[in-house]
Amino acid sequence: MPSMTNRSLSAFKGRRVFRLRRFLPVLLLAMALGLAAISARAESTPGWRAFTAGDHEKAEAIWRPLAESGDHNAAFGMAVLAQTRNQLEQAARWYEQAARAGMTNAQVLLGAMYIDGRGVPRDAVRAYAWLHRATLDGHANAARARDAVGAALTRDQLAAAEALSLTLRAPE
Repeated sequence: MPSMTNRSLSAFKGRRVFRLRRFLPVLLLAMALGLAAISARAESTPGWRAFTAGDHEKAEAIWRPLAESGDHNAAFGMAVLAQTRNQLEQAARWYEQAARAGMTNAQVLLGAMYIDGRGVPRDAVRAYAWLHRATLDGHANAARARDAVGAALTRDQLAAAEALSLTLRAPE
């Protein structure tokens, strides 16, 4: 599958890169609002209560065993915790677990990591695929981010990203 390398991403000139750069603040705001909504709903769980109280060790002690046994909500909590600790590779791994389970906020956040190359290789095709998956799964703001990334892709890359997005779910 074709992927975007750092060199090919920097090779985009003119309005495609401008559109993507112009849209990134909107994407970040959408992600922040999504996280705030999740936190507000999840604060009643012991892991989120510990996390929001600043007791990250306790949150990890609660979430890790659950996440390792396949709980996607705990995996999302572990991802947020890892990102807070600037452990971006671990955050990406946990986001992917939650994203493959259908958690749309994890799909958007993982897509953003692929846009920037934080914790994962910079890859606009994978970014688009995760954002498209989030759109297909009903995330309210993912389509805008997906379209901004898509504006920088070739037709072949876009086709590859859309095909990839259909595989980004855990087998049922």
